[in-house]
Amino acid sequence: MAASQEINALRRLQREDRRLVSIEHRLEEIPRRVREMDADLQKLQQMLDGERAKLEESASFKAEQRHLLLEEEEHIKNAKVRMNSLKTPRELNAVTREIEGTRRMIQSRTQEIARISEAVSEAEARIESMTTSLGQFREEASKEQTRLESERAELTSKLEAAQSRRQEFKDKIETELLRTYERIRKRNGGLGFVAAHRRHCLACEMQVPHQLYVVLRRGDEIVDCDGCGRLLYWSGHFPKERDRLDAKDEQSEVKRRTAT
Repeated sequence: MAASQEINALRRLQREDRRLVSIEHRLEEIPRRVREMDADLQKLQQMLDGERAKLEESASFKAEQRHLLLEEEEHIKNAKVRMNSLKTPRELNAVTREIEGTRRMIQSRTQEIARISEAVSEAEARIESMTTSLGQFREEASKEQTRLESERAELTSKLEAAQSRRQEFKDKIETELLRTYERIRKRNGGLGFVAAHRRHCLACEMQVPHQLYVVLRRGDEIVDCDGCGRLLYWSGHFPKERDRLDAKDEQSEVKRRTAT
């Protein structure tokens, strides 16, 4: 097979591999985002359950205080009845002190019940607001999960198509060269075949030696970069890519001059 054909096939394979990596990363993000939403829902539910438990405790404490209040009020009634049958000032003073002490307890307990009632009302308002927010979040999360499932199906379809195209390009590359490319690609973050433009490797920006650059321009063999070890091709073999890189370099130069 001619080197030019392999350069073209390898370049297209590299582009397909980068597309595959991008799709795979997006697919990996989907379950992570689902887990995050589930965790947020669980956290909100736990907060709501906690508020409900506190409300239940407060309501129970309030009921207990009201029960004690009724007992104290009944105690005063009974004490007043007993006063009618008392015969000595000492007994009368004792019952009077008992009634006054109970009244102070009633006053204190009444204030406590009022404070608890206010806290209960505030807790009920919080719970109502949290319940509404949780319901809205559940609805939004459900819609997002549906959207993510649709995105997963679409990405899976694209992944299968990209894998099919990848195999097509692999079949056009000699076995040994393909092995070399795969080894370099896996070692260098998915990038194994890069352009040399204006005598520089676009991956590591190392200057390509003159003789090596001459070989690249001839296009009759594929060589690797002395700096990063990636396989190289000359950008000039693909005029559109070369023009794009030239335009990018010009923009960078304009920005540099403007900055200085």
